[in-house]
Order: sequence, then structure tokens, then C-alpha cells
Amino acid sequence: MRTVAMLTTSLPHDGDPSAGAFVREMAIALARRGVRVKLLGSVPRGRVALPAEGVRIASVEDVDGGVFAGGGAPERLRLGEGRGRPRVWARAARTTASLASLAARHSREVDGWVSHFALPSALIAGSVRGSRPHLAIVHGTDGWLLERLPTPLRRAVFASATRWRFTWDGMLPAAAGVRLARPPEVAPMGYWPAEARDVARDVVLSVGRLVPVKRLDRALSALAELKAQGRRLPWVVLGDGPERARLEAMASAHGLDARFEGAVDAATRDAWLRRARVFLHTAGRVAGGRGEGAPVALMEAMGAGAAVVATASGAVGWMVGEAGRVLDGEASAAEIAEAVRAAWEEHPTGSPSARERATPWRWEAQAEGIERALWG
Repeated sequence: MRTVAMLTTSLPHDGDPSAGAFVREMAIALARRGVRVKLLGSVPRGRVALPAEGVRIASVEDVDGGVFAGGGAPERLRLGEGRGRPRVWARAARTTASLASLAARHSREVDGWVSHFALPSALIAGSVRGSRPHLAIVHGTDGWLLERLPTPLRRAVFASATRWRFTWDGMLPAAAGVRLARPPEVAPMGYWPAEARDVARDVVLSVGRLVPVKRLDRALSALAELKAQGRRLPWVVLGDGPERARLEAMASAHGLDARFEGAVDAATRDAWLRRARVFLHTAGRVAGGRGEGAPVALMEAMGAGAAVVATASGAVGWMVGEAGRVLDGEASAAEIAEAVRAAWEEHPTGSPSARERATPWRWEAQAEGIERALWG
């Protein structure tokens, strides 16, 4: 039986079960295939990493209040704003050093490495892997950063792994000018489908970190437009972040039927996915050029059969295909509102085409691909 170490910046924990949840789910999927998995990452001070079926977990503290833990590191580091936050970057460096020490302690006991987020995880795993295979997975902001590094630095990062996987093809330019033994793979993350139950689909659902790149104020404006037309649809938002207070105030000012549930565990998430008639996703490009990648929440919603209304950004258009409505990235509130109205009326019991479109991304299939990338 082979052992793999999976290194990431942040782990789901008792204070935020959604932070890095897809990494934990990948670890469980590999364990179910008979691979021994060690999951390594950080959690905020005073928090405990959530257990994972068949997986050994080791963590370090994300120091001084946390930079990586819980997501939202790009906002804390002010990536793309043209001005740094020296103290936050110093904290990030200390956590990175702790993660490197953790990886070194476990390096002799594994047959391969999987790292999530190239900066810093791929570099850390690359420094301790020796001759063992290392699959580095690039998600979004790390790809955006890689593309902007000088070519010599990018070559150094890419030399740290034996295989590379990008969650969408828009990040492939990050590898331009770098000689790789094999071309990078392109594949989104995976998902466990919400267990089917006979419940009413009675909400519009949005899921994600409440940060600027998710642009939930656009979803809110569209629902306010519908309310002005006499259609007050119930809107549920799962996720937490620095935008929450502002969005809650806006929803209240507009008199929307809105519920902000905060960070939730997988069971609660799945319960809302089963009730979602429309999944509304309005992420897009923000100041500095950062945008959406291949959102896991989107495939989870599609796998649960929700009708998708989204604005184009990153891999969203490719993921949805013909199984939903993808609008221009700068669609107006009126255009988004009309798409939500149409989807709500056309899919009272959900969208079978969305569920079918998402089937190949289930973790059962994705875990097999991870093993193949590591050991052939």
C-alpha cells in the first residue's frame, strides 16, 4: 500500500468546516481507493482540524491570527492592489516556515506528494520530496501569481514537481517558457454528490467566500430588481468573509428575503443544495486582474441538479456548457434578474442536464486520475 502526503495551506477546522474542504475530500477519496494519506496543513490558533475518514492529519498553527487558514489569503495580502501589507506578509512567511518543518518531519514516510496551491505548497513539497513523485495542483490565485513571476523564478517553481495540474486552462500561460517533462493536465477539483431526497426546490442559492472576487453585490442587485417587479424570491447565501456585514445591510435595505448562513459543514451545505432551484454565481474579475477559477461550489450545485445562472469568469462557461445560463461577465442587474426569473420558472424540480454535466467530476473518477498522475 502506497502512502501519499497531501500538503495545503489551510485545513477545514471546528471554526470553519468549509475552509479547504475540497482538499480534505480529495484525501478521503484517495483513502477509499486504498492509498494511505497524510493530510498536512495549518489551522488558526485554538482551532482543531476536522477528522477525515481513513486519513491521518497533522497541522501547524497559522500564526498571529491566521493568513492562510479559513481562505481569503489574497484579500489579507492585498494581492493585485499594488501595495503590500508587510506585517501580514511576515506572518505568511512564518506560517510557511512552520509548514516546511511539518513537511520535513513526514517526508521519509511517504511514497509521493500532492500539493495544493503552488505558492507556497509546491515549493515546500519540492524541497523535501527527493526522488519521489510530486503532483502540484494550481487552483486560481496561485496561477495568477505564477504567471506574473519573472521567467527564472517560474522555472524554479515548476522544477519542484514531477507533474502539474491546473484546475482550468486559463492558467496554462503560467507555464509559458518553462520546459516540462510532461504538459500540465487540466482538470477541476471533484465533489461528492448531495444524497438525493424528495424535497421542494424553493430557494435561490449562492455559495462562496464573501470576498470581492465573488461579486455577490451583483447577485443582490439582481434579486432587488426582481423584487421591484413583484417577484420576491428567497435567497440563501452560504459562506463567510469580510463582505458579509455590507451584504447583509444591503439586503436589509432592499427588503430582500435573504438568509446569510455563514460557514457551514458538508451536511448543512448538502441540505441547501437539495433545496436550490437556482444556483446564482456572479464572481468575476476585480481590481488587479484576479478573477474566478473553477469553483467547486458550482460543480456541487450542478451535481445536485440546481439550475445555474452565472456570469462568465475563469472556467465557469466551460463548466456549465449548455446545461445552464452563463451571461457576460459584466451583465447588468436587469440581465441577471431576467435569467434568474427564467430559470426559476423553467426548473421547478431541478435541472437533470446540470446533474449529467457534472457527473465526470465526482471524486470517484478524480481520485483515480490523481493516482495515475503520481504513479502511472
